[in-house]
Amino acid sequence: MRSFHIVFILLLAAAGISGCNKFLDVKPKGILIPEKLSDYQLMLNSRQLTLTFPPVLLYCTDNYYEEFDDISTVPAANAYYWRPGIDQNEKDNPVAWGDLYNSIYHTNVIINNVMSATDGSPEARAATLAEALVVRADCYFMLLTLFAKAYNPATAASDPGLPLVHSTDVTSKTPPRASLKTTLDTIVTNVTDAIASLPLTNLNKYRPTKNAAYSLLARVYLYMQDYDNCGKYTDLLLAAPHAMLNYNDYEDAYSFPPTDFSPEVIWQRGSLDYEIPGGMGIQHALSDLYESGDLRKEFLTYTLASTPDDYHYFAESGYPNFGTTYQEMYLNKAEVLARKNQPDAAMNMLNQLRKHRFTPAAYKPVTASGQEDALKKVLEERRRELAFRGPRWMDMKRLDREGRMPLVERRVNSTGVLKATLEPGSRKYVFQIPARVQQFNPDIQLNDR
Repeated sequence: MRSFHIVFILLLAAAGISGCNKFLDVKPKGILIPEKLSDYQLMLNSRQLTLTFPPVLLYCTDNYYEEFDDISTVPAANAYYWRPGIDQNEKDNPVAWGDLYNSIYHTNVIINNVMSATDGSPEARAATLAEALVVRADCYFMLLTLFAKAYNPATAASDPGLPLVHSTDVTSKTPPRASLKTTLDTIVTNVTDAIASLPLTNLNKYRPTKNAAYSLLARVYLYMQDYDNCGKYTDLLLAAPHAMLNYNDYEDAYSFPPTDFSPEVIWQRGSLDYEIPGGMGIQHALSDLYESGDLRKEFLTYTLASTPDDYHYFAESGYPNFGTTYQEMYLNKAEVLARKNQPDAAMNMLNQLRKHRFTPAAYKPVTASGQEDALKKVLEERRRELAFRGPRWMDMKRLDREGRMPLVERRVNSTGVLKATLEPGSRKYVFQIPARVQQFNPDIQLNDR
């Protein structure tokens, strides 16, 4: 990690990111330490701490369709075909790992030093610290869904998680991978510890709030299949004033309010790749899942004249959001109710979302014959609603662990040629530690691929 910290510092100096290099001084041992509270808050607005979503979390899902050359080894192709290493070149910045640990480094600068800022009230400094804790927890969580097994309470104490880096000293030795349980416990503890000091509202949707913390905890607990706690934090969000867009009120996706101002967005997370998800190909298994009269298919997908059966994703107005939304919370609540064998209540929650997505003529409330039917309908709705919004790979991993993921295939639409498969229970659900990380940390524990 020492080498990576040095690389990150050099990249920061070279990029001139969001003006942060105007106030960051290189202290002894390469530590970057601002001095004023306003400087720390500017860091929270930087690209490193707002554009944290790694595109690879879209490339590896069963929603995405692309045709790669057979010899292509670009990270997108490696992720798409679930190859062991997303990036196989030791000279390349590690995909997802490099950028997210860069972001973690920046949060650690805030966490370790903001309470010693030369200005600002103790409450303001504590709030800034709390925001950094939430951002760091989210970075760890995204890394975990790529480079560690799905959470299993029976094995989590021995399954490898992530190196939990707290230091900003580039001479510090990289810690070994903590267990999966310790990593998730740290994520949860960081967010819950932050809640008391977080503001109710913030300068923009990229900055964490109490509701942002609740929504992250709801997402993490759903991944852990802790439905009681997922329901607890989902309920806190749904009890607060909120709104969802009624697609019937808009002509098309161009007329949606920009995501930065959308009432649906709880906590916004962007990506350094400005092009995703617009134009991304959609697997037939997803495009065929949309029903007649579903405005999501009309507004958020399109086809080309040359391939009228192949759909592509049409991103909404504004900067694409991969963070948490209120519709995700409705789906969380519906799933929790279904798993607790309350199918009617689950369908009621689902219908509150669906009535905003269908034309009046096409909308019909869904019903369920029992627990399993309710859960099936909830998971299908979750896939439709949250397509290309971020959590699908997380969902695939947790559903695979309980035997709910079918065989996923990569076929060429035009020829039907099979290129790759992701079998139920496959080790391909865990990507290998990147080649460059292995080069600089030869003792790091590798995943069993």
